[in-house]
Amino acid sequence: METLAAEYIVCVIEAILTISFCIYVLKDRLVAGLRFLIPYTLLLAFAGSFVSMASMLFMASVLPWQIDYSMVNIPLWLGVGYFSIRYCTQERGSRILLIFLLAQQVSQLCRSVTFFIYGTWFPPLAEADFSWIDILGFGLPALLITPCLASLCRKLYQKLLLIDARSYKRLWLIPLFFVLLYFVQVILFPIYDFAMANAMKAMILLSAFVTYSQTVSAVTNAVKFAQEAQYRTQLAHQVDLQQARMEDLENHTEEIKRIRHDSRQHAAVLRGLLEKGAVEKALAYLDDYEDSMKAAVQPPLCENYVADTLCRRYETLAMQADIKTELNLQLPAKPGVAGSDLAVILGNLWENAVAAAVDAQGTHRFIHLKVRCDRKQLLIHMENGYSGMIYPQGDGFLSTKPGRQKAEGVGIASIRAVAMRYGGIADFQYTPDTFSASVLLYPETVPCSGG
Repeated sequence: METLAAEYIVCVIEAILTISFCIYVLKDRLVAGLRFLIPYTLLLAFAGSFVSMASMLFMASVLPWQIDYSMVNIPLWLGVGYFSIRYCTQERGSRILLIFLLAQQVSQLCRSVTFFIYGTWFPPLAEADFSWIDILGFGLPALLITPCLASLCRKLYQKLLLIDARSYKRLWLIPLFFVLLYFVQVILFPIYDFAMANAMKAMILLSAFVTYSQTVSAVTNAVKFAQEAQYRTQLAHQVDLQQARMEDLENHTEEIKRIRHDSRQHAAVLRGLLEKGAVEKALAYLDDYEDSMKAAVQPPLCENYVADTLCRRYETLAMQADIKTELNLQLPAKPGVAGSDLAVILGNLWENAVAAAVDAQGTHRFIHLKVRCDRKQLLIHMENGYSGMIYPQGDGFLSTKPGRQKAEGVGIASIRAVAMRYGGIADFQYTPDTFSASVLLYPETVPCSGG
């Protein structure tokens, strides 16, 4: 009786620590409160341990092989743990698999350490059945090792949250292969030196966690390099905007010179008409002259050259595609937002809006843009029509642009990232025929002196 009771208590302790490991790593994604989690954890630990031990005793009594039958229960624990975590969190399935497999390996590592200690310094305990002393022998290493590895895995998990989910949606395969390697070593290639066998198991599992750490570092570094490349692209885009603005200014200057040069001819024509008393003809000529002036010299949309240049260019593209545009920009020259950040927001909004409105029909081919700067707040609101086809995914949307094959869109993610840097938010809503984007920024200094 002592043997079964001691083994059962050890199994319960391991189950509680495994569940606690998962809860700690995923605590930011929990949707269930402690009033539910604590009793559910205890119920799952006690009931699951009972079922696990009963199945092991049954298999040991009917099967002839002398193996560790606890490995056979891993699929059972994996299934129950996966659906339990999925119910209690808002996490994706691939991440849940990753965390739960890591938790299983932590439990295996704790057992291997205990068996290594037994085989090296306490051989009688290694050969004897479970007893009350084993509660301390298994519980103490588990209580020491599990929190440390939980802290490590939480740091790795938080790094993964900062990058694109596609970069590691199959990362759970790595711990799965290590679990299989552990399984193969234990069952198919056993080492009969007890201490050496468990030292080998511990080395496999420690190597696994080193591999995870290096893999996450490699993935995050790759994402960091990609972000730096995107930043360099933004800087290049900023330079292009400045060059385009300079070209516009040069063209504007040349146009002003031409107007000044031609003004003498226009004055001579008007003088001649007035001297002849042809007032109506003079007024008609003057109306034509004013119309030509308006077409030649376009007033700026706002004082900010980045917003003015981007919006003018995309407005021209939209008009060429027969998309109706309405722009209302009240933005000072220095709104307290970096030009590159403003270019990221407006550029992505315009690009997505034009691409969506092109596919719309009839009155849905429109783009409305409003920019307001008031009381240290900068608000950008854009609405556009679209074809009605949209693919939401989590907090973002799958791209419908040609060639993207419904891949996850990066424009909205970039807009959100800029908004977060300014302590603001980016909100995206849609109806069956209209998509709207609202971006609110809180610059440190916003000299809103008019538009």
